[in-house]
Amino acid sequence: MDPNRFQEGFRRLEAAGKGIPDRVPVTAQLHEFAMRWTGSDGFRFYADAENLVSGIVRTASDFGFDVPNIAYDVYNIEIEAMGQPILFTAGAAPVADPATVLVREPADLGRLSVPEAGKAARMPFVLDLQRLYQRETGRPPTLQFCAPFTMASMVRGYAGLIADIYADPAQVHELLGFLTEKVIAPWIRVQAAAFPRSSLAMGADALCSPPMTNPRIIEEFSIPYIMRLRELCPIPVAVVNWWGESSVKSVEEFLGLKRRVGVGLLRVQDPDVARMGVRVFKDYAVRHGLTLEVGVGDSLLNGGPIPEIRERIRRYIGEAAAGGRFIVYLASLNADTPPEHVRAALDAIREFGGY
Repeated sequence: MDPNRFQEGFRRLEAAGKGIPDRVPVTAQLHEFAMRWTGSDGFRFYADAENLVSGIVRTASDFGFDVPNIAYDVYNIEIEAMGQPILFTAGAAPVADPATVLVREPADLGRLSVPEAGKAARMPFVLDLQRLYQRETGRPPTLQFCAPFTMASMVRGYAGLIADIYADPAQVHELLGFLTEKVIAPWIRVQAAAFPRSSLAMGADALCSPPMTNPRIIEEFSIPYIMRLRELCPIPVAVVNWWGESSVKSVEEFLGLKRRVGVGLLRVQDPDVARMGVRVFKDYAVRHGLTLEVGVGDSLLNGGPIPEIRERIRRYIGEAAAGGRFIVYLASLNADTPPEHVRAALDAIREFGGY
């Protein structure tokens, strides 16, 4: 494929990050959707970099996405390299085996293995897909990693980690420190060395979101370790995928926490935006000079109907696009998302999103 075919979309995104482009750009997490659309399965798609990259690029081209966002089962890469069993299925992304966690009791912490960064498990697969993405698009990849809090939730088990936060916080800090220093930072550094033109390492941290956590937990057990990664790594580090604004007492406080780790981007998504309206987030973004990325939820994109998809996109654009620095994000398209719903969403953005 021609690496120039997405350059207009990349330029549109860059313009939206600074001000007003020709129209509102659209991005998406579409790896599972691309897997189904291109006739692949989870066994091949998440083990063969050529299959994944070509599938995402082809899907983005077929549907007219601005850019082919490269995504994969990012939460699994480091823990698989540490020895966590990962379950592959035909119809979805791999998941960590829920029957197995690496830290069942305090003594297990001292037995955690340090993976050889870039070489263990599917780390070479990630490096390969990043190289292929760069070849296909002419653009350096955004580097990705599992953020410390979510990784600790998977290594210890979510319920066990939350119990430890209240019963043995020192052990939680020991685990978070190990993961940050010995696992995540070396993996980011290997990626940064392989792709010196990349400008950002983006952490995935959904399990740190309220109501699964709260601002106090985020302040003590998440942010310090993201900041430590910034000290340890030769590339800017960010986390943007915390959600849950509709479940916190102070939206302003929570958005302030997100701003500290977001590097100029504020991402919010349904159901929070659908419940609260987009204007509160636009106003906050304008006050703090942030680019606002609004995610249309997977429940609506999967279930429809199409008139509701169009109306929600029309409303979000109408209330938040003025002045630019605004992006629409189609959240978590999966293997079962109807293609006609994806086309309807993209058509609505093109119809309502012109400046």
